[in-house]
Amino acid sequence: MPISTDDLLSLVGCSPEAADVDQWLTAQRIYDRPQVGTETNGADNARDTGRIDEVERHSLALIYDRKAIYRLLVGKPDGLVGDDPGDFVLREVALFGPGVQDYRGYSGPLPFGLQWGASKEHCAAVMGTPLARRTIHELTSDLWALEGWIVNASYQDDALAIVHLRRLNKYDRRMLGVADERETQSADRPPADSVLKVVGRVATDVEVRDALSHIDWSSDLFDFSNAGEISKYVQAHGVTLYLGGKDVAPSVITGIRLNRQGDMDSLGYSGRLPFGIEFHTTPTQLEAMVGRKPDRLMTSADTGAMRWSFPGHDLHVMYSLIDFQVYRVSLFLADAQG
Repeated sequence: MPISTDDLLSLVGCSPEAADVDQWLTAQRIYDRPQVGTETNGADNARDTGRIDEVERHSLALIYDRKAIYRLLVGKPDGLVGDDPGDFVLREVALFGPGVQDYRGYSGPLPFGLQWGASKEHCAAVMGTPLARRTIHELTSDLWALEGWIVNASYQDDALAIVHLRRLNKYDRRMLGVADERETQSADRPPADSVLKVVGRVATDVEVRDALSHIDWSSDLFDFSNAGEISKYVQAHGVTLYLGGKDVAPSVITGIRLNRQGDMDSLGYSGRLPFGIEFHTTPTQLEAMVGRKPDRLMTSADTGAMRWSFPGHDLHVMYSLIDFQVYRVSLFLADAQG
């Protein structure tokens, strides 16, 4: 018997540990649940296991995220009183058509009138002009925002093959110009030159202290005798500092990386970014904002990066091809990268 797509999508934003959600998943013979791992990475964050649960029986995947981050980005589902138990919530659902990765094909009705095998033109006629069309994992993919949902549709040989669905987050709403008052950018955010000022300076300089006062920077906490990175501020502030490098003393800040909320489980950098870039900026807007084409453009299966070289420093901007938004910005001392 096909899964009810409405029931499935009603779980987005909910914890798999909630009694009614767990009961529904178990009834569909979906037994895996995400767990907090015990290994640590360079930022001393626990790695998580099972964030993506591919359910071959139903030709779908359940993609989970940390509940604390999800609530900040998206909020709680309508009607949820209090909050769910557990550390994770269902962030996204992926539905696979017949023959994709040897799946039989999701047999429930697709949302918004979509149909497996439909052409790009047919999908656009049903959904409207897509916000973006790009290549993800070697498949042409269209992006829409409809009725509170972000929809990604991927095609094989011009036939609809995969559909991803998630709720709008605050960056989507900012991108679309529909953010509410709670999600608008603060007028007194730290200026963009606060990050420019630190690159190339000695970490103990008073100028660095003042420029990074918004992240509670204290040089007394660190040993600057060896080159490396300072990741203490990633989770709370979305900031990583890089020290030393080619022909540069280990006490000199040679780079700074800024993460948006949710990237690397960070609460995100709250200051202004260079050239007026925002964490909801799309890749197609970057060239106009910086004022010229990037000196280097790189793409992978689902991310892209642009690099510009300026006197004294380089600007690196990473973006998600899936979300079609910037998620990480870095500045590096030009002569320290080797």
